[in-house]
Amino acid sequence: MLSSLTYFCGLAAMVYITTCLTIAAVRWFHMCRPYDRRPDYYYPSRSHLVGIFMNSLVLMPYVINPESSDAWYLVRVYFLPVTIFHFAILLFSYFGSLLHWTKWRRPVLVISWPLVIYLGAAFVLAVWPGEQIGTVIPTGVAEFLLLSVGFLITCICYTAIVLTLRWSRGFDMDDFSNPTDFPAVAARRWLWMILLNVALCWMGSLGGRPALMAAVQLVMSVGIVAFIITALHPQHTESPEEPEAEPEASDEGQVYQRSMSAKKRKEILTAVKTVVENDKAFLDPHLTLQDVSDRSGYSRTYISGLLKAEHGGFFVYINRLRLQHVDDWLAEHPGATVTEAAAESGFNSRQAYYKVRSNFPKE
Repeated sequence: MLSSLTYFCGLAAMVYITTCLTIAAVRWFHMCRPYDRRPDYYYPSRSHLVGIFMNSLVLMPYVINPESSDAWYLVRVYFLPVTIFHFAILLFSYFGSLLHWTKWRRPVLVISWPLVIYLGAAFVLAVWPGEQIGTVIPTGVAEFLLLSVGFLITCICYTAIVLTLRWSRGFDMDDFSNPTDFPAVAARRWLWMILLNVALCWMGSLGGRPALMAAVQLVMSVGIVAFIITALHPQHTESPEEPEAEPEASDEGQVYQRSMSAKKRKEILTAVKTVVENDKAFLDPHLTLQDVSDRSGYSRTYISGLLKAEHGGFFVYINRLRLQHVDDWLAEHPGATVTEAAAESGFNSRQAYYKVRSNFPKE
């Protein structure tokens, strides 16, 4: 007969699993319109998030038998190293994708396999008849493994947090062509949520008390709901910091002006102009400096420096073309609205157009 406390612990785990599965279903089957037309851009970590929430099903042995010490160890493994690793994956997959930074994939994949094996072994112990930890496997060995892996994964998650914070603080409008393309505000908000959840994972696992872990699961369930509510609508449309109206040529641009021959500068700028102006790439509302680099075949760093020196920066260059296109469109279509002209000219929203227009007044 289960005691009321043991029953509460199993029930809390069930609430957590149900919450995760519900959120996974919502995230997979629901995308706000019209953003569902480009899920890879507006929801870059969608598949990772769904897989992570589905992974909560491994906690079922604890729901079925919350008195088992092996099932209790499974819960601790899930929340200490595994869940914290999930946070790192979400940060890398979401913000890394926005910045076209893919170097995270290989090391994360390499680390994933040992973790999968570790979690799988804990799951097998939990469903195997009898108590294995303390009899077949020394308790001290199991504890050492849990703490060691947990510390390692926490360091990886900390690295992901530091990188995301650096991206957020050092957000450079010259990497993007619209002022709403990098969710700097959302990044900072989510980092605080992740730090809180990392602390909860350690507290629940190290506390050694199932009742404390049950409370942690319930708190994290509420946090998951709050997170998905804030993430349902794409964060790309949330303005980061105000761009400077007229960025002056930076030292970087001056360096490239001095170190590069006039012929080479002209060659790169011509290639950029071909992509941006002749091929009308500036009409792509999600155009980035990296996109121009990939299509022109020249280094992103060189292009950035030259555009800052010649045109005031990538952001200035692209949006002056867009503003001119808006004026031309309105002249050719007298009955069109500003919103329609902005959409035809590469602005991803009316707000983005007015924000840019306020920084680049008509001459």
